[in-house]
Amino acid sequence: LSFGVLGRDRQVEDESRRFWTVLQQAREEGEMQVEDLGIFVSNGAYEYLRFDSRKDEWQPIEGDELFQQRELPEGLRFRLRLESREVVLKPNLPQRGDKDENKKNPPHIMVLSSGDVSPFELEIEREGQPALWRVTAHADNNLRVEVRDDRNQWAALLETKPPKDDKQQPTRVSSAR
Repeated sequence: LSFGVLGRDRQVEDESRRFWTVLQQAREEGEMQVEDLGIFVSNGAYEYLRFDSRKDEWQPIEGDELFQQRELPEGLRFRLRLESREVVLKPNLPQRGDKDENKKNPPHIMVLSSGDVSPFELEIEREGQPALWRVTAHADNNLRVEVRDDRNQWAALLETKPPKDDKQQPTRVSSAR
């Protein structure tokens, strides 16, 4: 297991930061290319999709290392909430290839060409333990990496829109490593 000196689970932290960083890049690329992107999430993996308006379907993004399919390390899993409701995730990513499979498995998370990201909460947890890290998108389009504190409250570690109140100092607002 990857627990650091302070008891932090580095694998979960790294996966949270990676997801947040690539999501930011997807938002920027979607705006620049004027295309809608999406993310399909399974229990232990996720893939980026691009909407093909000519075929009227979501297709995997191929040949782009940044948007390649990613699997969580063994022992980790996702828990996804959309509109405060937990989504029952499939055990694996779908085998995309035919139009029916693509239509049956649209993305859970939308990254629109306007730069808007659909609100969500994506917890990354170690099996048998409560989630200590999550990535969220809020209605104001703020993307955050949050960590659960000693009081069992979520606190922002990284975010794209830091608080405007000078009295509140964010824990740490920067780009991921």
